Amino acid sequence: MRRIAVALVGVALMAAAPPATAATGSARSLRAPAAARPSPRPTAKPSAKTPPRRPHPTAPAVPVPVATEPRPTRNCPGLQVSSRVGSVPWAQQALDFSSAWPLTEGRGVKVAVVDSGVDYSPQLAGRVTAVDLTRTGFQDCVGHGTEVAAIIGASDLQAQGVPFEGVAPAATILSVKVNSIDSGSSATLAQGIKDAALLGANVINVSVQTANSPALRAAVAFALSKDAVVVAAGGNDGDDAGGISGSGPFFPASYPGVLSVGAVESDGSLAPFSDLRSHVAVTAPGANVTSACPGGYQDNDLNGTSYATAFVSGVAALVRARFPRLDEAAVVARITGTANGAAGPGTGDGLVNPLQAVTAVTVPGAAPGPSPTARPGPVSVSRAPPPDVAADRVALEVTAGSIGVAALVALAAIVVRQGQRRRWRAGRAEAPAEGRAAGELWPAD
Repeated sequence: MRRIAVALVGVALMAAAPPATAATGSARSLRAPAAARPSPRPTAKPSAKTPPRRPHPTAPAVPVPVATEPRPTRNCPGLQVSSRVGSVPWAQQALDFSSAWPLTEGRGVKVAVVDSGVDYSPQLAGRVTAVDLTRTGFQDCVGHGTEVAAIIGASDLQAQGVPFEGVAPAATILSVKVNSIDSGSSATLAQGIKDAALLGANVINVSVQTANSPALRAAVAFALSKDAVVVAAGGNDGDDAGGISGSGPFFPASYPGVLSVGAVESDGSLAPFSDLRSHVAVTAPGANVTSACPGGYQDNDLNGTSYATAFVSGVAALVRARFPRLDEAAVVARITGTANGAAGPGTGDGLVNPLQAVTAVTVPGAAPGPSPTARPGPVSVSRAPPPDVAADRVALEVTAGSIGVAALVALAAIVVRQGQRRRWRAGRAEAPAEGRAAGELWPAD
Protein backbone atom coordinates (compact mmCIF):
# COMPACT_ATOMS: atom_id res chain seq x y z
CA MET A 1 0.00 0.00 0.00
CA ARG A 2 2.87 2.33 0.81
CA ARG A 3 4.38 1.78 -2.67
CA ILE A 4 1.04 2.57 -4.29
CA ALA A 5 0.73 5.75 -2.24
CA VAL A 6 4.23 6.90 -3.18
CA ALA A 7 3.46 6.29 -6.85
CA LEU A 8 0.26 8.29 -6.66
CA VAL A 9 2.07 11.19 -4.96
CA GLY A 10 4.70 11.17 -7.75
CA VAL A 11 2.09 11.27 -10.46
CA ALA A 12 0.33 14.13 -8.74
CA LEU A 13 3.56 16.15 -8.45
CA MET A 14 4.35 15.61 -12.17
CA ALA A 15 0.91 16.75 -13.20
CA ALA A 16 1.24 19.90 -11.12
CA ALA A 17 4.66 20.89 -12.61
CA PRO A 18 4.56 23.71 -15.31
CA PRO A 19 5.49 22.73 -18.93
CA ALA A 20 9.03 23.49 -20.19
CA THR A 21 9.35 26.57 -22.47
CA ALA A 22 11.10 26.54 -25.88
CA ALA A 23 14.58 27.96 -26.08
CA THR A 24 14.94 31.39 -27.70
CA GLY A 25 17.67 32.78 -29.90
CA SER A 26 19.51 31.28 -32.88
CA ALA A 27 20.93 28.23 -31.16
CA ARG A 28 19.49 24.91 -32.26
CA SER A 29 18.77 22.00 -29.90
CA LEU A 30 21.18 19.11 -30.40
CA ARG A 31 18.69 16.55 -29.10
CA ALA A 32 16.88 14.65 -31.81
CA PRO A 33 13.11 14.46 -31.40
CA ALA A 34 11.59 11.13 -30.47
CA ALA A 35 10.58 9.00 -33.42
CA ALA A 36 6.86 9.07 -34.03
CA ARG A 37 5.10 5.74 -33.94
CA PRO A 38 3.31 4.79 -37.13
CA SER A 39 -0.44 4.90 -36.91
CA PRO A 40 -1.92 1.40 -37.17
CA ARG A 41 -4.76 2.70 -39.36
CA PRO A 42 -4.01 5.74 -41.45
CA THR A 43 -6.89 8.16 -41.32
CA ALA A 44 -6.10 9.68 -44.73
CA LYS A 45 -4.77 8.34 -47.98
CA PRO A 46 -1.33 9.55 -48.93
CA SER A 47 -1.51 12.41 -51.47
CA ALA A 48 -0.39 11.77 -55.07
CA LYS A 49 3.20 12.70 -55.75
CA THR A 50 3.42 16.14 -57.37
CA PRO A 51 5.60 16.10 -60.49
CA PRO A 52 8.59 18.41 -60.35
CA ARG A 53 8.11 21.79 -62.02
CA ARG A 54 10.09 22.51 -65.15
CA PRO A 55 12.08 25.72 -65.06
CA HIS A 56 10.59 28.41 -67.29
CA PRO A 57 12.83 30.31 -69.70
CA THR A 58 13.97 33.63 -68.33
CA ALA A 59 11.67 36.36 -69.58
CA PRO A 60 13.34 39.39 -71.11
CA ALA A 61 13.28 42.71 -69.36
CA VAL A 62 10.32 44.97 -70.02
CA PRO A 63 11.27 47.65 -72.55
CA VAL A 64 11.13 51.22 -71.30
CA PRO A 65 10.68 54.37 -73.38
CA VAL A 66 13.85 56.23 -74.29
CA ALA A 67 14.01 59.75 -72.89
CA THR A 68 12.28 62.29 -75.10
CA GLU A 69 13.95 65.47 -73.84
CA PRO A 70 15.63 67.47 -76.62
CA ARG A 71 19.18 66.35 -75.84
CA PRO A 72 21.18 63.15 -75.78
CA THR A 73 22.40 61.51 -72.58
CA ARG A 74 24.99 63.77 -70.94
CA ASN A 75 27.19 61.22 -69.20
CA CYS A 76 28.82 60.08 -72.46
CA PRO A 77 32.06 61.54 -73.77
CA GLY A 78 31.54 63.97 -76.60
CA LEU A 79 31.17 62.58 -80.12
CA GLN A 80 32.49 64.41 -83.17
CA VAL A 81 29.23 65.33 -84.88
CA SER A 82 27.85 67.85 -87.33
CA SER A 83 25.00 70.15 -86.39
CA ARG A 84 23.31 69.78 -89.78
CA VAL A 85 23.26 67.81 -93.03
CA GLY A 86 24.43 69.81 -96.02
CA SER A 87 22.58 68.05 -98.87
CA VAL A 88 20.41 65.06 -99.67
CA PRO A 89 22.58 61.98 -98.99
CA TRP A 90 23.50 59.96 -102.07
CA ALA A 91 22.08 56.78 -100.54
CA GLN A 92 18.60 58.32 -100.40
CA GLN A 93 18.84 59.34 -104.03
CA ALA A 94 20.12 55.91 -105.09
CA LEU A 95 17.45 53.92 -103.26
CA ASP A 96 14.59 56.44 -103.65
CA PHE A 97 12.73 54.77 -100.78
CA SER A 98 10.43 57.76 -100.26
CA SER A 99 8.66 56.74 -103.50
CA ALA A 100 7.24 53.80 -101.55
CA TRP A 101 5.77 55.96 -98.77
CA PRO A 102 2.37 56.52 -100.44
CA LEU A 103 1.94 52.75 -100.06
CA THR A 104 3.74 52.10 -96.78
CA GLU A 105 5.92 53.88 -94.22
CA GLY A 106 6.43 50.85 -91.99
CA ARG A 107 3.63 51.67 -89.57
CA GLY A 108 2.88 48.91 -87.09
CA VAL A 109 6.25 47.20 -87.55
CA LYS A 110 8.71 46.84 -84.66
CA VAL A 111 12.38 46.81 -85.65
CA ALA A 112 14.86 45.64 -83.02
CA VAL A 113 18.33 47.20 -83.13
CA VAL A 114 20.63 44.76 -81.33
CA ASP A 115 23.57 47.08 -80.84
CA SER A 116 25.17 49.68 -78.56
CA GLY A 117 21.89 51.31 -77.57
CA VAL A 118 19.76 54.03 -79.12
CA ASP A 119 20.10 57.52 -77.68
CA TYR A 120 17.91 60.56 -78.19
CA SER A 121 17.47 62.00 -81.68
CA PRO A 122 14.70 64.41 -82.67
CA GLN A 123 13.95 62.21 -85.68
CA LEU A 124 13.38 59.16 -83.45
CA ALA A 125 11.64 60.85 -80.52
CA GLY A 126 8.62 59.01 -79.15
CA ARG A 127 9.17 55.81 -81.17
CA VAL A 128 11.99 54.09 -79.24
CA THR A 129 11.80 51.62 -76.37
CA ALA A 130 14.83 49.91 -74.89
CA VAL A 131 16.23 47.06 -72.83
CA ASP A 132 19.79 46.96 -71.51
CA LEU A 133 21.69 43.67 -71.22
CA THR A 134 24.98 45.37 -70.31
CA ARG A 135 23.83 47.05 -67.08
CA THR A 136 25.49 50.26 -68.21
CA GLY A 137 22.36 52.32 -68.86
CA PHE A 138 20.32 53.11 -71.93
CA GLN A 139 22.67 55.75 -73.35
CA ASP A 140 24.62 55.12 -76.54
CA CYS A 141 28.14 56.33 -75.90
CA VAL A 142 29.41 54.55 -79.02
CA GLY A 143 26.89 56.18 -81.34
CA HIS A 144 26.70 53.12 -83.58
CA GLY A 145 23.27 51.89 -82.50
CA THR A 146 21.71 55.34 -82.84
CA GLU A 147 23.17 55.76 -86.33
CA VAL A 148 21.77 52.39 -87.40
CA ALA A 149 18.35 53.12 -85.90
CA ALA A 150 18.15 56.50 -87.63
CA ILE A 151 18.86 54.99 -91.06
CA ILE A 152 16.05 52.52 -90.41
CA GLY A 153 13.39 54.88 -89.11
CA ALA A 154 14.30 58.59 -88.85
CA SER A 155 11.22 60.71 -89.46
CA ASP A 156 10.82 63.02 -92.43
CA LEU A 157 11.84 66.58 -91.50
CA GLN A 158 12.33 67.86 -95.03
CA ALA A 159 9.85 70.66 -94.37
CA GLN A 160 12.13 71.84 -91.54
CA GLY A 161 15.20 71.86 -93.73
CA VAL A 162 16.62 68.46 -92.73
CA PRO A 163 17.47 66.52 -95.91
CA PHE A 164 18.28 63.26 -94.09
CA GLU A 165 15.47 60.75 -93.50
CA GLY A 166 15.10 57.08 -92.64
CA VAL A 167 13.74 54.30 -94.82
CA ALA A 168 10.64 53.47 -92.71
CA PRO A 169 9.74 56.66 -90.81
CA ALA A 170 6.62 55.21 -89.17
CA ALA A 171 8.24 52.05 -87.77
CA THR A 172 8.97 51.73 -84.06
CA ILE A 173 12.45 50.94 -82.75
CA LEU A 174 13.27 48.44 -79.99
CA SER A 175 16.79 49.04 -78.73
CA VAL A 176 18.43 45.92 -77.31
CA LYS A 177 21.74 47.06 -75.87
CA VAL A 178 24.36 44.29 -76.01
CA ASN A 179 27.60 46.30 -75.89
CA SER A 180 28.78 49.61 -74.45
CA ILE A 181 32.02 49.83 -76.43
CA ASP A 182 32.97 48.95 -79.99
CA SER A 183 33.16 45.22 -79.20
CA GLY A 184 31.19 42.88 -76.99
CA SER A 185 30.37 39.32 -76.03
CA SER A 186 29.00 36.81 -78.51
CA ALA A 187 26.94 35.26 -75.74
CA THR A 188 25.33 38.62 -74.94
CA LEU A 189 24.64 39.14 -78.63
CA ALA A 190 22.89 35.76 -78.77
CA GLN A 191 20.78 36.66 -75.75
CA GLY A 192 19.91 40.01 -77.32
CA ILE A 193 18.64 38.37 -80.50
CA LYS A 194 16.57 35.94 -78.48
CA ASP A 195 15.13 38.70 -76.29
CA ALA A 196 14.25 40.77 -79.35
CA ALA A 197 12.25 37.84 -80.73
CA LEU A 198 10.52 37.25 -77.39
CA LEU A 199 9.57 40.93 -77.27
CA GLY A 200 7.78 40.66 -80.60
CA ALA A 201 10.21 42.25 -83.04
CA ASN A 202 9.10 41.85 -86.65
CA VAL A 203 12.57 42.72 -87.96
CA ILE A 204 15.86 42.23 -86.08
CA ASN A 205 18.82 44.31 -87.26
CA VAL A 206 22.23 42.86 -86.34
CA SER A 207 24.94 45.22 -87.58
CA VAL A 208 27.55 43.05 -85.88
CA GLN A 209 30.05 40.50 -87.14
CA THR A 210 31.44 37.67 -85.06
CA ALA A 211 32.50 34.02 -85.20
CA ASN A 212 30.20 31.04 -85.33
CA SER A 213 28.96 29.67 -82.01
CA PRO A 214 26.23 27.21 -80.96
CA ALA A 215 24.50 29.84 -78.81
CA LEU A 216 24.40 32.37 -81.63
CA ARG A 217 23.15 29.81 -84.13
CA ALA A 218 20.41 28.72 -81.71
CA ALA A 219 19.38 32.34 -81.08
CA VAL A 220 19.00 33.03 -84.79
CA ALA A 221 17.02 29.82 -85.29
CA PHE A 222 14.76 30.82 -82.39
CA ALA A 223 14.17 34.28 -83.87
CA LEU A 224 13.29 32.79 -87.25
CA SER A 225 10.87 30.39 -85.57
CA LYS A 226 9.16 33.45 -84.06
CA ASP A 227 8.63 34.84 -87.59
CA ALA A 228 11.21 37.61 -87.24
CA VAL A 229 13.18 38.74 -90.29
CA VAL A 230 16.83 38.67 -89.21
CA VAL A 231 18.96 41.14 -91.19
CA ALA A 232 22.72 40.95 -90.56
CA ALA A 233 25.88 42.61 -91.81
CA GLY A 234 28.00 40.57 -94.19
CA GLY A 235 31.07 41.91 -92.40
CA ASN A 236 34.01 44.23 -92.93
CA ASP A 237 37.37 42.76 -93.90
CA GLY A 238 40.15 43.73 -91.54
CA ASP A 239 37.91 44.57 -88.59
CA ASP A 240 38.47 42.86 -85.27
CA ALA A 241 35.11 41.71 -83.94
CA GLY A 242 34.43 39.00 -81.41
CA GLY A 243 38.03 37.83 -81.45
CA ILE A 244 38.22 37.43 -85.23
CA SER A 245 39.92 39.54 -87.85
CA GLY A 246 40.72 39.48 -91.54
CA SER A 247 38.14 37.95 -93.83
CA GLY A 248 35.01 35.90 -93.20
CA PRO A 249 32.80 34.07 -93.27
CA PHE A 250 31.19 36.14 -90.53
CA PHE A 251 28.12 35.40 -88.45
CA PRO A 252 25.19 35.67 -87.97
CA ALA A 253 25.14 36.77 -91.64
CA SER A 254 26.19 33.34 -92.91
CA TYR A 255 23.49 31.35 -91.09
CA PRO A 256 20.67 29.92 -93.25
CA GLY A 257 17.57 32.09 -93.33
CA VAL A 258 19.37 35.34 -92.49
CA LEU A 259 18.99 38.28 -94.89
CA SER A 260 22.68 39.14 -95.18
CA VAL A 261 23.92 42.43 -96.60
CA GLY A 262 27.02 43.66 -98.40
CA ALA A 263 28.03 47.30 -98.95
CA VAL A 264 28.36 49.26 -102.18
CA GLU A 265 29.83 52.65 -102.99
CA SER A 266 28.11 55.57 -104.71
CA ASP A 267 29.14 54.31 -108.16
CA GLY A 268 27.45 50.96 -107.50
CA SER A 269 30.66 48.98 -107.08
CA LEU A 270 31.25 46.71 -104.11
CA ALA A 271 32.96 48.55 -101.27
CA PRO A 272 36.56 47.37 -100.82
CA PHE A 273 35.93 46.43 -97.18
CA SER A 274 32.78 44.37 -97.86
CA ASP A 275 33.63 40.73 -97.14
CA LEU A 276 33.60 38.25 -100.02
CA ARG A 277 33.50 35.02 -98.00
CA SER A 278 30.36 35.65 -96.02
CA HIS A 279 27.02 34.79 -97.53
CA VAL A 280 25.48 37.94 -99.05
CA ALA A 281 21.86 38.12 -100.19
CA VAL A 282 21.63 41.78 -101.29
CA THR A 283 23.65 44.98 -101.15
CA ALA A 284 22.91 48.53 -100.01
CA PRO A 285 24.85 51.80 -99.63
CA GLY A 286 27.64 51.41 -97.08
CA ALA A 287 30.30 53.99 -97.99
CA ASN A 288 30.20 57.71 -97.11
CA VAL A 289 26.79 57.28 -95.51
CA THR A 290 24.89 59.97 -93.57
CA SER A 291 22.87 59.38 -90.40
CA ALA A 292 21.70 60.98 -87.19
CA CYS A 293 23.60 60.29 -83.97
CA PRO A 294 23.51 61.50 -80.37
CA GLY A 295 23.87 65.30 -80.47
CA GLY A 296 23.72 65.78 -84.24
CA TYR A 297 24.63 64.04 -87.48
CA GLN A 298 27.39 62.11 -89.18
CA ASP A 299 27.43 63.71 -92.62
CA ASN A 300 28.84 61.52 -95.43
CA ASP A 301 31.49 59.92 -93.25
CA LEU A 302 30.09 56.55 -92.12
CA ASN A 303 31.49 53.40 -93.70
CA GLY A 304 30.66 49.73 -93.14
CA THR A 305 28.29 46.91 -93.86
CA SER A 306 26.59 47.92 -90.60
CA TYR A 307 24.96 50.86 -92.33
CA ALA A 308 24.09 48.90 -95.46
CA THR A 309 22.29 46.45 -93.17
CA ALA A 310 20.21 49.26 -91.68
CA PHE A 311 18.92 50.27 -95.12
CA VAL A 312 17.79 46.70 -95.80
CA SER A 313 16.12 46.43 -92.38
CA GLY A 314 14.17 49.56 -93.27
CA VAL A 315 13.05 47.96 -96.53
CA ALA A 316 12.02 44.84 -94.59
CA ALA A 317 9.87 47.06 -92.36
CA LEU A 318 8.20 48.58 -95.43
CA VAL A 319 7.45 45.13 -96.85
CA ARG A 320 6.12 43.75 -93.56
CA ALA A 321 3.77 46.71 -93.21
CA ARG A 322 2.61 46.45 -96.83
CA PHE A 323 2.16 42.66 -96.77
CA PRO A 324 1.36 41.75 -93.16
CA ARG A 325 0.35 38.18 -94.06
CA LEU A 326 3.74 37.24 -95.50
CA ASP A 327 5.96 35.18 -93.21
CA GLU A 328 9.62 36.00 -92.71
CA ALA A 329 10.82 33.68 -95.49
CA ALA A 330 8.42 35.25 -98.00
CA VAL A 331 9.54 38.74 -96.98
CA VAL A 332 13.16 37.77 -97.61
CA ALA A 333 12.21 36.22 -100.97
CA ARG A 334 10.39 39.39 -101.99
CA ILE A 335 13.37 41.60 -101.14
CA THR A 336 15.90 39.39 -102.90
CA GLY A 337 13.61 38.72 -105.85
CA THR A 338 13.11 42.44 -106.56
CA ALA A 339 16.75 43.50 -106.14
CA ASN A 340 18.52 45.00 -109.13
CA GLY A 341 20.59 41.93 -110.00
CA ALA A 342 24.06 40.67 -109.18
CA ALA A 343 26.99 42.92 -110.01
CA GLY A 344 29.83 40.51 -109.32
CA PRO A 345 31.16 38.46 -106.39
CA GLY A 346 29.91 39.49 -102.97
CA THR A 347 26.79 41.25 -104.27
CA GLY A 348 24.20 38.47 -104.02
CA ASP A 349 21.05 39.46 -105.91
CA GLY A 350 22.26 43.04 -106.17
CA LEU A 351 21.23 46.43 -104.84
CA VAL A 352 18.02 46.37 -102.85
CA ASN A 353 15.07 48.09 -104.57
CA PRO A 354 12.57 49.47 -102.03
CA LEU A 355 9.87 50.52 -104.50
CA GLN A 356 9.91 47.21 -106.36
CA ALA A 357 9.90 45.32 -103.06
CA VAL A 358 6.53 46.83 -102.12
CA THR A 359 4.92 47.08 -105.57
CA ALA A 360 5.89 43.92 -107.47
CA VAL A 361 2.76 41.88 -108.15
CA THR A 362 4.56 38.54 -108.26
CA VAL A 363 8.05 37.65 -107.15
CA PRO A 364 9.75 34.31 -107.96
CA GLY A 365 9.78 32.17 -104.82
CA ALA A 366 7.68 34.60 -102.78
CA ALA A 367 4.20 34.05 -101.47
CA PRO A 368 1.52 35.97 -103.41
CA GLY A 369 0.52 39.28 -101.93
CA PRO A 370 -2.00 42.02 -102.70
CA SER A 371 -1.29 44.14 -105.73
CA PRO A 372 -0.69 47.87 -105.24
CA THR A 373 -3.90 49.89 -105.01
CA ALA A 374 -2.88 53.25 -103.57
CA ARG A 375 -2.18 55.57 -106.50
CA PRO A 376 -3.93 55.27 -109.87
CA GLY A 377 -1.53 55.43 -112.77
CA PRO A 378 -1.67 55.38 -116.56
CA VAL A 379 -2.72 52.11 -118.13
CA SER A 380 -2.09 50.77 -121.62
CA VAL A 381 -5.28 50.07 -123.57
CA SER A 382 -5.09 47.20 -126.03
CA ARG A 383 -6.22 48.48 -129.44
CA ALA A 384 -7.05 46.54 -132.64
CA PRO A 385 -4.75 47.17 -135.65
CA PRO A 386 -6.10 49.36 -138.54
CA PRO A 387 -8.06 47.48 -141.24
CA ASP A 388 -6.24 46.21 -144.38
CA VAL A 389 -8.48 47.36 -147.30
CA ALA A 390 -6.71 45.33 -150.02
CA ALA A 391 -6.87 42.16 -147.96
CA ASP A 392 -10.57 42.73 -147.32
CA ARG A 393 -11.22 43.16 -151.10
CA VAL A 394 -9.41 39.93 -151.93
CA ALA A 395 -11.29 38.10 -149.21
CA LEU A 396 -14.60 39.42 -150.54
CA GLU A 397 -13.79 38.31 -154.09
CA VAL A 398 -12.74 34.86 -152.90
CA THR A 399 -15.91 34.53 -150.88
CA ALA A 400 -18.09 35.61 -153.80
CA GLY A 401 -16.32 33.18 -156.13
CA SER A 402 -16.76 30.37 -153.66
CA ILE A 403 -20.46 31.10 -153.41
CA GLY A 404 -20.77 31.10 -157.24
CA VAL A 405 -18.96 27.78 -157.56
CA ALA A 406 -21.13 26.29 -154.85
CA ALA A 407 -24.26 27.48 -156.70
CA LEU A 408 -23.07 25.92 -159.95
CA VAL A 409 -22.31 22.64 -158.22
CA ALA A 410 -25.76 22.62 -156.65
CA LEU A 411 -27.43 23.39 -159.99
CA ALA A 412 -25.45 20.67 -161.73
CA ALA A 413 -26.50 18.18 -159.09
CA ILE A 414 -30.16 19.03 -159.67
CA VAL A 415 -29.80 18.70 -163.43
CA VAL A 416 -28.01 15.38 -163.13
CA ARG A 417 -30.63 14.07 -160.77
CA GLN A 418 -33.42 15.10 -163.15
CA GLY A 419 -31.56 13.55 -166.04
CA GLN A 420 -31.19 10.27 -164.19
CA ARG A 421 -34.95 10.18 -163.71
CA ARG A 422 -35.31 10.48 -167.55
CA ARG A 423 -32.61 7.83 -168.17
CA TRP A 424 -29.86 10.19 -169.03
CA ARG A 425 -26.25 9.16 -168.65
CA ALA A 426 -23.43 11.30 -167.90
CA GLY A 427 -20.87 11.35 -170.70
CA ARG A 428 -20.73 11.73 -174.42
CA ALA A 429 -22.72 9.43 -176.75
CA GLU A 430 -21.92 8.70 -180.31
CA ALA A 431 -24.39 10.20 -182.77
CA PRO A 432 -26.08 8.02 -185.42
CA ALA A 433 -24.67 8.26 -188.90
CA GLU A 434 -27.79 9.63 -190.54
CA GLY A 435 -30.59 12.03 -189.61
CA ARG A 436 -28.60 13.98 -187.00
CA ALA A 437 -26.31 16.90 -187.07
CA ALA A 438 -22.77 16.47 -185.98
CA GLY A 439 -22.06 17.53 -182.41
CA GLU A 440 -25.51 16.94 -180.97
CA LEU A 441 -25.96 14.85 -177.84
CA TRP A 442 -28.36 12.04 -177.73
CA PRO A 443 -29.46 9.92 -174.92
CA ALA A 444 -27.99 6.46 -174.99
CA ASP A 445 -31.05 4.23 -174.87
